[in-house]
Amino acid sequence: MRSALVALALVCAFPVAGDVPEEESFKGVTGVMVIVERLHEDATAIGLERETLDAVVRDGLQKAGVKILSPDERVADERQPYLYVNCNVMHVNDAGLVAFSMDIEMHQRVTLANGDKTRAQTWGKSYLGVQGRERAAAQIRHVLGGYVTQFVEAFAKANGKPATAPTSGE
Repeated sequence: MRSALVALALVCAFPVAGDVPEEESFKGVTGVMVIVERLHEDATAIGLERETLDAVVRDGLQKAGVKILSPDERVADERQPYLYVNCNVMHVNDAGLVAFSMDIEMHQRVTLANGDKTRAQTWGKSYLGVQGRERAAAQIRHVLGGYVTQFVEAFAKANGKPATAPTSGE
């Protein structure tokens, strides 16, 4: 079991590099649609709502000048870009702890070497954490806000614009 965990850690620590840096895939993207997955009831039990996470993302994007696309605008865009957020929360009753995972991913249409087009994740960040019940919701918002900051900085760099730093979600 221990060797399997070490192997998993090594695989996660040294991801396979793509042909271009992730942020290069943002070049020419004019905006993104925001999708935040529905949260499990354990998230609601600690005071975390889907709408709150959605607001953290949207506020960060807007403050940085990244256009938020409507569903119709996204479909009309050839690259159909969207920023996807998934947060899983598990409350451990006896210990008073909350375990959570956070994924934030940029997806868009890409062209394969053979000319075919498909949707692909072109940027992403993941976090796995454990926090006391009282601070868990704030920690999750903080982590998400930090990842939104990283996203807008990469977005701005790829598009030759200065990044306006958004708040960290707290």
